[in-house]
Amino acid sequence: MRSTKIFNNSAVAVITPSGQEAIALGNGIGFRKRPGDEIDDSKIQKVYYVQDVMQRKFLQMLKDVQPRVMDAAERIIAMAEENGCTMSSQATISLIDHISFAIERQNNGLALPNLLLHETKLLYRKEYELGRRSLAMIRDCCGVTLPEDEAGYIAMHIISISVDQNAAYDVLKFVKAALDIIKQTYGIALDHESIDAMRLITHLKFLAQRMFQNHSWEDEGMENMYEMLLDRHPQNRLCLERLDGYCRNTFGYTLNLQEKFYLLVHLTKIF
Repeated sequence: MRSTKIFNNSAVAVITPSGQEAIALGNGIGFRKRPGDEIDDSKIQKVYYVQDVMQRKFLQMLKDVQPRVMDAAERIIAMAEENGCTMSSQATISLIDHISFAIERQNNGLALPNLLLHETKLLYRKEYELGRRSLAMIRDCCGVTLPEDEAGYIAMHIISISVDQNAAYDVLKFVKAALDIIKQTYGIALDHESIDAMRLITHLKFLAQRMFQNHSWEDEGMENMYEMLLDRHPQNRLCLERLDGYCRNTFGYTLNLQEKFYLLVHLTKIF
């Protein structure tokens, strides 16, 4: 490969032997290199064949990204891959951009609270733990200690590897809103570490996924049991009405009797 542009010691634009334009990353890959120089293949750690809008975004971003940020991102990517995640080019680009911006905000004293941090911990524990470990890598590489909120944001970048990131955010928002409705209706705080609460949260997560795919869950013969559970607590009916109203008004989805029944099963174990 021959370089066409040197961004920093860790990133260069190249032309591959097949004539493709790409971005090559690796420690020291751009050290003392000039456009037209041959790149040492042994130093190449990643090659991104990015095109059009994504390519322009990546090229623009690399002009301002510090090599230490690239190093931190590479370590996080390697850790994620060691834990069974395969980072896409888009996810990697987004992660590098996010780390750079997070450090800039931290240096300027600007806080960006993560309103979905708690739900991220509950629903995506593995990814959150990777995000938490990422903060130590960023501190080691860049000398900046980022707040815990950033562990949640980085977790979302890792989540976006296996699922659509917008869908993941939608699931988190739905679960947060549903839990808020439940807590406000019954007037009791949930113990999120209890088995019953964790089962409810898992159920809400899968309900959200079915809802966003417009795939309702049909099961017959639950009418009598549904009415029986409905009368177990004076707030059950109101809670289901509020949850159903939220789903209809926000997502255009109406909960059917079976979905309400299974929600009641979980609610009855808690309240």
